[in-house]
Parts: sequence; C-alpha cells; structure tokens
Amino acid sequence: MAGESAPRGVVVTGLAGAGKSVVTHCFEDLGYRCVDNLPLELIEPLFAHTWSTEGPPIVVVIDVRTEGFSGSFPGLVGHLKSSFPELRVVFVEASTDAIVRRFSETRRPHPYRHLPLHDAVVRERDEMAAVRELADEVLDTTELTPHELRAEVASRFGTTELALPMVVRCESFGFRFGLPPDANLVFDVRFLPNPHFVPSLRPHAGDHPEVRAWLEAHAEVEETFQRFRVLCDALLPAYRREQKSYLVIAFGCTGGKHRSVYLAERLAKHLRAEKWVVSVHHRDRGRQG
Repeated sequence: MAGESAPRGVVVTGLAGAGKSVVTHCFEDLGYRCVDNLPLELIEPLFAHTWSTEGPPIVVVIDVRTEGFSGSFPGLVGHLKSSFPELRVVFVEASTDAIVRRFSETRRPHPYRHLPLHDAVVRERDEMAAVRELADEVLDTTELTPHELRAEVASRFGTTELALPMVVRCESFGFRFGLPPDANLVFDVRFLPNPHFVPSLRPHAGDHPEVRAWLEAHAEVEETFQRFRVLCDALLPAYRREQKSYLVIAFGCTGGKHRSVYLAERLAKHLRAEKWVVSVHHRDRGRQG
C-alpha cells in the first residue's frame, strides 16, 4: 500500500472527460468521503467541519460545471490553503485527443456543448490553465487504465482506516460441472486421494469430521495444503497492493464435494487467522451427477 498518510482534505478538479469520476471512486475505495459539484460557498464550511472532527477525510470535486468556478476558484484555493495547510489540490487532465475520443464514445455532452468537441476541449484547457498552476498534484490519465489509475491514486494519497478491504472468496467446485467463470486462482486437486471411493465417507462432504480426518491421514494432502498456503500468503498482499476488490481462489475436484470442499474450508480458516476478509462458497457440494 501507499507509504504516505491520507490528507484530511483534497480538492479534485480538472478537465471534463479526463477521468475525475474514476479518480473520485478511487478515493472512495481508499476511505475518503467524496462530495461532487458542491457550491463554492459551502466548501470552506465543509473543510472546517472536517478539520474539527474525527470523521473520515473529505474529497470535494469541482470543475467548470460550478457557477463562477473559473473566476473565483484561484482566490478560494489561496484562502483554503491558508486556513487548512494540509489541504491538497489535484488536477486531473488528459491529452486533447484522448478526451475527444472519450466523449465520442459516450453520450455525455461536454460542458461547452455549443462548440465543436475539439474546440470545446481546447477552450476548457485554456480557461483551466490558471487552476492547473495551483495544483499540488497533476494526474495525467491519457495512458492509464482505470486499474492503473487506482494504483496511482493510492500511491500518492495513501489510505485510511475506512478503506474497503479486499474480499477473498475460497470456492470449491467440480470439474465435471465446469470452471467458475470469475476465479482468479484455480487449483486442480484431483490428484489427491478421493474419499468418494470409501463407502462410509461418500455421503459426507469435505468439511465432515470423518472426511477431514481421513484426508489429513494422508501426507500428500498436508503437503499440498502447505504449498497452497505458502503460495497464497505470498500472492494476496500483491493483489491487495494492486487495489483489487475481490479475489476468488477456487479448488476443483471431480464432483466438488470432498477434496475441494476440504481445502477451501481449510484455506479460509487460515486466511481469517491472518486477518483477511474471507467468504466461502461451495458451488457444487450438493449437486448430483
């Protein structure tokens, strides 16, 4: 995660079509409270409240949609920074060609819709030049995917105690019913000893005490789990650094009832002990066939 602590207040501004909405969602995922298109006269009272309380940090998103923005914003920023020294101003921009392409691919109109699109982007860029000069951070999104932009925002602005955690789902499934379409990591465990061929165990699923004991009596089952555990312990922090919201770890056996259920449950127990947010889903546990 980011090595920098989260500022108490951030103002996000920039060019229409440059990605302010994506940036706003990134801040929300990091635990900021975001307010969009707030009237200028309400910004200072909002930051004053934020600085005087223990609540979450605030992001205010404003741009040319706000009445009086171009003329009033520079003076407002100077006043805000003198009152709130930790306040940071972020300017989001992209190349003219990139913005024109983005508007061409959506139905959203540019704020200067009375002008040809290219001319509208150039005019807004010129009018925002003075605003850009006031920014503490400039985010150029021209070459960034939304995923890369999330990582960039996290690296620059840190996280908060309210940041959304990555949710890990440990899932079991049967290969005869197909792969889970949303799985990120898939482990094929059909090579392990199969309780299905033990008549007394066949009716029970992999989380039944007798099935667990039978599987754990085989050294290769324990060795396999430990290898999976070490791999997942190494990979999960890397996925979290990339700001992934959900991670699905799927274990597959033939029918999805015994070996896969056992390993999904056991890995989930381990990950919970490591303070990960974990859910468990046994897709094919009750299916026949």
